[in-house]
Amino acid sequence: MLKIGEFSKLAQVSVKTLRYYAELGLFRPEWVDRYTGYRYYTLQQLARLNRILALRDLGFSLEQIERLLREDLPSSELQRLMRLRQAELEQQVQAEQARLARVAARLRQIEQEGRQPRYDVLIKPVQPRLVAGIRDTIAGYADIGGLVGELRGYLQGRGVAADPLSPCLAVYYDAEYLDRGADVEVAVPLERRVRGNARVAVHELPALTTAASLVYQGNHDRIAGAYRALWAWMQANGYRTGGPNREVYLQGFESGSDPRNYVTELLLPVQQLSTASVIEKKEEHIMEPRIVARPAFTVVGLPFVGFITSAPYENGVQNNEIGKVWEEFNARYAEIQNVCGPAYGLCFGMPNDREPWYIAGAEVSRVEKIPAGMMSMTVPAQKYAVFPCTLGALGATYRYITEEWQSRAGYTHAEAPDFELYDEEWDASDPQHGKLSVYWPIK
Repeated sequence: MLKIGEFSKLAQVSVKTLRYYAELGLFRPEWVDRYTGYRYYTLQQLARLNRILALRDLGFSLEQIERLLREDLPSSELQRLMRLRQAELEQQVQAEQARLARVAARLRQIEQEGRQPRYDVLIKPVQPRLVAGIRDTIAGYADIGGLVGELRGYLQGRGVAADPLSPCLAVYYDAEYLDRGADVEVAVPLERRVRGNARVAVHELPALTTAASLVYQGNHDRIAGAYRALWAWMQANGYRTGGPNREVYLQGFESGSDPRNYVTELLLPVQQLSTASVIEKKEEHIMEPRIVARPAFTVVGLPFVGFITSAPYENGVQNNEIGKVWEEFNARYAEIQNVCGPAYGLCFGMPNDREPWYIAGAEVSRVEKIPAGMMSMTVPAQKYAVFPCTLGALGATYRYITEEWQSRAGYTHAEAPDFELYDEEWDASDPQHGKLSVYWPIK
């Protein structure tokens, strides 16, 4: 027989592990000296120890291993335990593959932007909550605050005080993203059920098994950029939308703080695409846009007449004729009155050298005293496919839309201007890699 140290060296298992297995009754020594307490093992015991180590290598717990070592274990039970472990490992592999895909997507984003991403996205479950809610159609974000005030007033009249640890939220029920005229429910979590009325509904907001979460800080008039980042992350990591999105106002309408300091959590229910679908999309380089409906808006800016040689930064060209128009526009931006929105590159015609067909401009609330050399244009309400891209990929994005996406997706081009949208995501210090969105009118 071998002393425990000798057996440990032969089996390449620590003495501590052998003692622990003995305490559990999983692998006892052949004999223990009753006077000295020395433990002795035999070579024949190596077979049992090796089986324990082999099952441990497969990831079985020590409790499961003890069961698997029983001589009277039926073959059917042995197969059941093995299949169960196989299923657990397959789930772990899928989870690690998804993690690997997220790392790869983040690496690509860092390589493209040369810095950490502006937003981080987490996947998490959301528990069901009892809420009181008011569902209505809103004209814009400002209406959310009014609905919150109305809802809080109703609850206070029934003795329900605001809970700072349970912030109010909004659920957007439209299948498409709408800048205005959205179908929204504003809700307040409740600890106990109260009586509702024709305006206020008390119900359970369902759980979200898997939700993509992004925290946005800032005024709500610039939240669209955060939504684009969330959508791009979802596409890059093999997810698709799975229901109405939510906004949780962690610090917002009720805080009394500066709107620039608002903190809003965006929650988008998502479903994991199959591995085959993700691989297929990566191989085909498919770019899936958002489908949105936008109300009418007006732009004032500098028109462009003429032809262009190439898209910006394409084929080694750092700038082009339209780029010079943008330089002049930026220099004269302060001349435009009543600016109320982001910058637009509005394309409303075919390139020609006789009349304007492109405007580098900004959205205005009303047209008043148009600066010399500038013009205005009102774009009617329209449905668009929205493609995120960079200025360096602008030409490639337009070619993809016209040559691949439109025919595959089954849409046709609507008789309306297409445009580039430059909002808070646009980085003027790095124009080649600056983020923008192409809005392609569809019907």
